[in-house]
Amino acid sequence: MNLTIIYSKKTFPPPPYDQEIGMMTYYRLLYEGEHAAIFPRASAVVKETRIVRRRNGIRSWKQVEKVFSSDRQYIVANFSSLVAEVPADLLNRALGNISADTEEGPELEFVSSVVTASKPNEKVWSAITQHQVDGRVAYRARRSGAGVVWFEWLLGDQYLPHEDGEGADIVWIEEWGEQNRKDRFLRVERQRLEADGLTIKQLVFKMEGDNVGDEIDIAQYAVDNELDIPEDVELPGVNELLCGMVTNDETLMSPRGRSALRNIDGLQEEINWTITRDSIVFDKHGKPKMAIPKGLWDTVANDNYKNYGGRFVRNADLEVVSYNENNGAIPMYITWDAKTQQSFEHVTRLIKYMLAISKTSPQAAGLEDGKGDSGVALLYLWIQSVIKAEAIKDKFDAAIKDAIRKCMLLENAIGDKNLKIKDPVVEWGELLPKADSEKDTEEIEKYAGGVQSLETTVRRMHPDWSEEAILAEIQKIQDEQTADSMNPTYTQPPRVNLGGS
Repeated sequence: MNLTIIYSKKTFPPPPYDQEIGMMTYYRLLYEGEHAAIFPRASAVVKETRIVRRRNGIRSWKQVEKVFSSDRQYIVANFSSLVAEVPADLLNRALGNISADTEEGPELEFVSSVVTASKPNEKVWSAITQHQVDGRVAYRARRSGAGVVWFEWLLGDQYLPHEDGEGADIVWIEEWGEQNRKDRFLRVERQRLEADGLTIKQLVFKMEGDNVGDEIDIAQYAVDNELDIPEDVELPGVNELLCGMVTNDETLMSPRGRSALRNIDGLQEEINWTITRDSIVFDKHGKPKMAIPKGLWDTVANDNYKNYGGRFVRNADLEVVSYNENNGAIPMYITWDAKTQQSFEHVTRLIKYMLAISKTSPQAAGLEDGKGDSGVALLYLWIQSVIKAEAIKDKFDAAIKDAIRKCMLLENAIGDKNLKIKDPVVEWGELLPKADSEKDTEEIEKYAGGVQSLETTVRRMHPDWSEEAILAEIQKIQDEQTADSMNPTYTQPPRVNLGGS
């Protein structure tokens, strides 16, 4: 029984991943605001047919049907993007320093180099946002020919785990050639646990549309396209994959995760449609319209019939017109007054339903006041989003630690190092902002109570300081504490009476 994934002579992506990846595409369009591509009522608004007049010769006009593109009429109030980005915003500001769980040694230096090369603080926002949209995000450890080791985030549709849990494929499409005649190839990096350790193989397949053809020689493919493709390797003693994934809201029925945007697409479509419907009504009826007597209309229309061969009235025809008693009253403007309060309330209700289902605080959407008198008050206002972000934080904390630990395994296996394999320390700050005075008071109280070290206190109070500045500040504080601990006593000499007795 073949437990790996077979690509040749099959469509891509292969089942059962095809349905998952199809849903990822759907939720990506939802997140990006491309709602005309996924919602049926949007498609009906995007194109409409109108009857217009076109000149046919010098003095004649004819009626024709014309299809107008009215993309601007379909209003997209994309709260789906907010649902995905709020946890990313909260965790992005909270991720702090990442270091080895040791004060000195080669492990400390190596972890520092991995963090520098991987840039987790810069890339965590995009990883969390994609994790929320797709329902999962993946990562893998890498090592360059120059010996630089790092980890990178991957899209969820690029990571295909094997059914037995003993391997995974990282897949992507490459295209070569001119713009209109590009050749497509499927690249696969296959990691597989064997009896002796981990094997990593590079595969490539020719593609025709969405169909995968035969496997081709990877070495010749590299030469033809001037690529530097790693050779297949066996890593004895490595008993885990050098890649992994972070799932979102997984269940026993959906072990590879589910999108955070599920269950809200219908509400999003209804929000768009309600706003769009009001916009269309305003567009058609909101502008003032001129009402003219029938006699005046007939007069202008008859003149146009003599001049152009058709009975019609243009706006320009009414700027200067003849008037007599038989034509009736003077033209007047008619304005349309609509009561839209119910529509606005309906949209607000729908938005609150969407936020409730997606565990997002109304304050995040600006529907309610999001300011608190203190950090505790602010926490309770944002409690729904904070609870959700805390759960996501735990998963990304474990993923970052696992990714760096895999980098250490890779360096030991290929770089002939002897690093002690331990999870690094990932520091997380507060999810919500606080006033500097309140934050500093809390940190000082922790240090004074003996539950937090001086180094941690300085780092949290000055997260933007360099390593050298932090160490210098710690040394200054320790020096002052040492001086104060001496408690010198200055004894005054006895008073002397200098005057004569």
